[in-house]
Amino acid sequence: MNKGKEKCCFEEEIGYEPEEIECKPHPKPHKVTEVILNCGTVTGSTPLTFNNGPCGPQPVVQASVALDTIKLFDPTVKIDFSALISFKTNDDEFFLHLGFKLSKICAGNHIPLGIWVFEKGYNENYGGNGGPPPAPPMQPPSRKSLQETDSFSFSWCECDDCPGCCRYIVELIDQHYYNIEYAVVTNIALSAMAVGEKKPY
Repeated sequence: MNKGKEKCCFEEEIGYEPEEIECKPHPKPHKVTEVILNCGTVTGSTPLTFNNGPCGPQPVVQASVALDTIKLFDPTVKIDFSALISFKTNDDEFFLHLGFKLSKICAGNHIPLGIWVFEKGYNENYGGNGGPPPAPPMQPPSRKSLQETDSFSFSWCECDDCPGCCRYIVELIDQHYYNIEYAVVTNIALSAMAVGEKKPY
């Protein structure tokens, strides 16, 4: 066999005799990984009024983000949420509970994904007589008036076997409080990232 000949399986098209050609299979297509990152639209909230209404707390949208994974095979999706929660109390005993819900809307279907909770408080002698639920232990304030800011964040991840365009929404859905003058959620950030094999079109 002539080693100088080009190796090709289409010997008839280039005029080589079959016995003079060393055929080899076509190489497999190269897989390309693609990363999609999108930052959300922050709605946020005014200072919480703790007016739950006759039917319980009313959900308040904090942020939303859209992510289109239609061009990816089996993408992995990760959602990151972060915020600052500031509150003020005028009493040594206080309690604050805020519940945040993550959902996604795909093709008109609303799908809940999870609930994350922020809690802060101090209650030295809770007696269970109709007061607030027991609060996490912490050092009592040195004075009655206390203003504090805490960071709060959560992440969520899934392997999406049905790629498409979805909108992810974070809502404040649950509020419980005791001796809280006001509370507000600020500096909100929401981002969505998808990693997967890029489709060949």
